[in-house]
Parts: sequence; C-alpha cells; structure tokens
Amino acid sequence: MTERVSLYEAKTHLSELGERAANGEEIVVTKHGKPKFRIVALEVPKRPRERGYLARTMTDEQKKSLDDYDWFAPDEEIERLFGTRE
Repeated sequence: MTERVSLYEAKTHLSELGERAANGEEIVVTKHGKPKFRIVALEVPKRPRERGYLARTMTDEQKKSLDDYDWFAPDEEIERLFGTRE
C-alpha cells in the first residue's frame, strides 16, 4: 500500500510516518504534487546465530588462554572497589 503525503505533512508527522514505514507501508513524499522521495523500511538481513561461531573464529592461542584462566580466582580490582570477600 502506497500513500502520498506532502513534504509539509511529512515534516509534521515524520515519527508517525517512520513507524508506518517500519511496519511495511511505503510513503511517497511530494512537493507541489510531484513525487520527490519515498519513506520505506530498511531491509536488514537477519542472520541466525550459528552454534559454535565464536569457537570457529578464535585462534588456538585464544582458546588456550580461556582454558588457562582461573575463572574463580578473586579479582583484585573488584575487591579494591567493593571490599574483601567474606
């Protein structure tokens, strides 16, 4: 569905027209009755997250550093900011 609106109306109701365009409508903006441009939604490709994507993009060295990290060691910076743990 295409609707035609004047440039003045488009300026006055841009937020509303933008929402309508995002919901699939196409709005043609006119100046002195002649079409000048369209307001349409962007086509953003949706890429599903692939299982294991992060592991495939990491180097062996990065993976090893994660394995070697002591995740349960106290963080001195956090303890300095918030006091010692009980």
